[in-house]
Amino acid sequence: MRLSAILKDYGLNLEETKLVRHPLNKKDVRDVYAKGGLSFVEAYQSSQSKRIFDNCKYIVTFMGTVGTQSRFVGVYKILEMIEGSKVREYMPVGYPYEEHFDENHVYYRMERTDIMIDLVNRLIIDWPSPRSWFNWASTEKEVLSILSSEEIEFPGYENLILTYNELSSIVDGDERYKKWTDALSNVNGIYLICDTKNNMQYVGSTYNDEGILGRWTNYIHTLDGGDVGIKAHLQKYPNAYLDFQFTILRILPKPIEMKAAVEIETLYKRKLGTRNEISGLNRN
Repeated sequence: MRLSAILKDYGLNLEETKLVRHPLNKKDVRDVYAKGGLSFVEAYQSSQSKRIFDNCKYIVTFMGTVGTQSRFVGVYKILEMIEGSKVREYMPVGYPYEEHFDENHVYYRMERTDIMIDLVNRLIIDWPSPRSWFNWASTEKEVLSILSSEEIEFPGYENLILTYNELSSIVDGDERYKKWTDALSNVNGIYLICDTKNNMQYVGSTYNDEGILGRWTNYIHTLDGGDVGIKAHLQKYPNAYLDFQFTILRILPKPIEMKAAVEIETLYKRKLGTRNEISGLNRN
């Protein structure tokens, strides 16, 4: 199946529509996403150094995930173009790159539409030329899959195994994972991150009001979660996060004191040997 056929089915004119891909392995995209999630990515998309969206009406946006795979996040309608000193007024508070909103940029004011809303986070396409981050919609892209829209049952904490992409969908609000969001927000715990390709492991703990999901969200936004060992690992293997697997070793209550959680975390580090630099990523 081709993406162009889907776009036509939803009433989009290919001659006035562009496709955009924001890859998470690109530093500025990753930094923007880490600071403000999809809303900051939308701001990143709207501010451009060249007037590349002057001649189109709609933007169909994808997030780059594993390799050339790309996940659909929304269709945006261009309302107007802003230039000059007024561009600065549209920079979100906390946006990490002020230069994206200087007088050398133009700002395309957009609104997210309901077009293809039923396919958000479900439509996965192949983007065969990653260096070309935007194309006209007439440029053919292969549809790799359309994920089921049915709600996915939570398997229980002891059976939970999540890939990076699955966790990313949960963090980005995929409605199919509503029960997962509730379950992972309601408890703290001891968790394990495995690099399934390089056979490395990291043990961590949570002791916050947002539960396990709050901590794991940080990994999706920053990739390393601020952990020294994982950060060094990603410097050596920049795309290793795509092979990360997230599991829960033990449930902890909400609330729990940091000292108590860290003591249990330390025990699991000893059990699994994750302070060993050959196979472990813990550095304390």
